Amino acid sequence: MKTLPGLSDEFSEKEISEYLRAHPDFFLTHTHLLAELTVPHDSGDSVSLIERQVAVLRDQNRQLRHDLAELVQIARDNDRLTERLQRFTLALMEAESLSDIFFIVHDALRNDFNADLIAVRLFASPRAPLDDSNVLLTFAFAEHSAVTLAAALSAFKKILEAGKPVCGKLTPAQAHYLFQERAEEIASTALIPLRKSSAADEECFGILAIGSFNAERFHPAMGTLFLSSMGTIVSRVLTPYLEL
Repeated sequence: MKTLPGLSDEFSEKEISEYLRAHPDFFLTHTHLLAELTVPHDSGDSVSLIERQVAVLRDQNRQLRHDLAELVQIARDNDRLTERLQRFTLALMEAESLSDIFFIVHDALRNDFNADLIAVRLFASPRAPLDDSNVLLTFAFAEHSAVTLAAALSAFKKILEAGKPVCGKLTPAQAHYLFQERAEEIASTALIPLRKSSAADEECFGILAIGSFNAERFHPAMGTLFLSSMGTIVSRVLTPYLEL
């Protein structure tokens, strides 16, 4: 810490006064301190316009610094998200089977994105038998009976038609379809439609659901840019393995 010559570690008001008197240019080299100081302006019983203007400018300065700190934090968070998304993408590029893709998605979302539960529900059949039967139990393709599939498509009709990620609270039917016996534990969810291409009229072939036990984790007002990117990446790596 820089010390001021001529001042003791514990200095009095007299010492400060003497120091400032001896260094009249002090505030020329420390102008940032002026924003923190309160200097009364003698105007009798009325409030000085100068004092009022200074107070307003000081409040604005505090707000600007607060806003800047928030923007810096958002930028840092986005940098971390970008780095995680890059790792996620590279891992998926190395997948050699449909089972690999499912487990990479599951592990990455749990470990890097702090998801509590993950569900992948596909409305299409795999081109070849899965090399790990546990995948069916863990991720479960949509059952293809007319009744079951129609109910699933109806529950997510608006989301699938929009083709964009949606965040918030699920309906009981949606929660049960995605998370089954653990549906009641989920307080908020990010739903990411999966489709063959980014074309607006492209039909969705599945849903990636990221569930949270925290009701505030996913809410309708939050941004979905990273979720959209994630959906595009997962959709592209899944497409070659499915009958679409």
